[in-house]
Amino acid sequence: MRAVLTGLLYAMLAGFGMAVLLGLLFYFTPLSAGLLPVLASIIVALAVFAGGLQAARIAAARGLVQGLSVGCLFFVVTLAMGWGTPLALGVGGQKLGLCLLAGGMGGMAGIAGR
Repeated sequence: MRAVLTGLLYAMLAGFGMAVLLGLLFYFTPLSAGLLPVLASIIVALAVFAGGLQAARIAAARGLVQGLSVGCLFFVVTLAMGWGTPLALGVGGQKLGLCLLAGGMGGMAGIAGR
């Protein structure tokens, strides 16, 4: 459980850092706001991948399970942070799938890299 919670913390911090960088990029450059959904999905995937990677490295076993757990918790936490905003079922399913895929891949990479 410690590995999963540490991985979740890594994912949240990585996501926050990348979101700040993206905000600065949009502020100081003439990028179109139409790119925001794609770039936000990339940030989520990279953050959850990093969290799953870290969780698997700490646990040193069952990397896929560790990564999937981080992805699931990341989805639940970000969903709770946006409580009160409408979330379409399709968009929520896509975000859940993205979190699980990135977390699972990060978990497997964390075990393979040991």
